[in-house]
Amino acid sequence: MPKQKLLFSILLFWVIFITILSLVSFRKIPKIGIENSDKYVHFTFYFVLTILLFLNTIVKTTFFKSIFFSVFFAIIYGTIIEGMQEVFTSRRNAEWGDALFNSLGSLAAGLLLFINRKRLNFLK
Repeated sequence: MPKQKLLFSILLFWVIFITILSLVSFRKIPKIGIENSDKYVHFTFYFVLTILLFLNTIVKTTFFKSIFFSVFFAIIYGTIIEGMQEVFTSRRNAEWGDALFNSLGSLAAGLLLFINRKRLNFLK
């Protein structure tokens, strides 16, 4: 499988994975004893999403446009998913703190990519 198809497949899997975990109620999953642990999960999911988006778009556009698109898309997607929890589920509600941590994860990934742009120049 060519590299770009593999990267796209991983991205698609990740988006579906986030969507399912965000919209399906998992009542029987044990709670982790770490306070606000779900915020770390939100941060990590959207950090990874932004990196995957970047890797999928860098071959089609400039480095900076790819970072901007990746961060922008991940933030919009995370906000829409939070809204969908409120509208389409009965056991989940929108938590704007979750949307904030989605956005922070995406912004952190974008900043990390930007800071390391010279090291990542080989991707283009």
